[in-house]
Amino acid sequence: MKRFWLFVNTEKPQAERVAKDIRAQLFAMGAYSVEITGSVLGEEIAGATDCVISLGGDGTIIRASHCIAGSGIPIVGVNLGHMGYLTAVSQENEIPGMLTALLGGDFKIEERMMLEGCIVPAGEKESVEGSPLRALPGEAAERRRLALNEIVVSRKTNAGPAHFRVSANGVFLNEYKADGIIISTPTGSTAYNLSAGGPIVDPVARMKILTPICPHALNRSSIVLKAEDRLDIEIPGEEGGVQSVSYDGAVVEELFAGSTVRVVESQLTTRLIRLNGDTFLTQLRRKMSAL
Repeated sequence: MKRFWLFVNTEKPQAERVAKDIRAQLFAMGAYSVEITGSVLGEEIAGATDCVISLGGDGTIIRASHCIAGSGIPIVGVNLGHMGYLTAVSQENEIPGMLTALLGGDFKIEERMMLEGCIVPAGEKESVEGSPLRALPGEAAERRRLALNEIVVSRKTNAGPAHFRVSANGVFLNEYKADGIIISTPTGSTAYNLSAGGPIVDPVARMKILTPICPHALNRSSIVLKAEDRLDIEIPGEEGGVQSVSYDGAVVEELFAGSTVRVVESQLTTRLIRLNGDTFLTQLRRKMSAL
């Protein structure tokens, strides 16, 4: 690797200083080009970089992943935030070793699955029943959203719990009375899913994790499904108030009675760099002991 883009979370006070230090170190170590930016677009860096270095926290990596998903460009993270499950290093004194590994090829790349979702309005449901997401009409295709961690369907305006009717591959699975439903990737299993009592999953696995948020029932268990399974979360027609769907906690869209959120495995992936010698289990032990 010789060409780098530094994706900086400018809300972190030290981020710009750390970015300038990293740029100076990279040039001193033989890098050809190093760009610093607060935003990244796939078409900007296609063919112009070998690696994106994210400076911030897990949220910064997630934003970068949305921008360059499918480009094949790997991301490595420097944690300037709190837990940093997705980042490779968490201390400034670890950065020189990380840069040496990147320039020397001493690392491995993990392919992380992503989710793709869209809202199917009540009037379109019958016409797309049984179809995968990619076969939806063109208008629906424009509403597709990506998520690296999770897609969450939850109440928005009503004070009490909402009803959610969940189907898998067109077959009714369960109806939940809860504050919401989390559909998580393995990467997102240590995020909102974990806070809601869901299981921790090795992030390179391929599966979907369905976890209810504060369900009003004795059965609070998560359900683990195949990555290929298509999930439909329907807001029943008789449901009052307004619900919402969010993608990685950033993009939020309103839902109304009768509408359905359809979630499938995306054909795009995020490529994350893990330094050699580091494993998910050692990182997990480190992060959980810091709680």
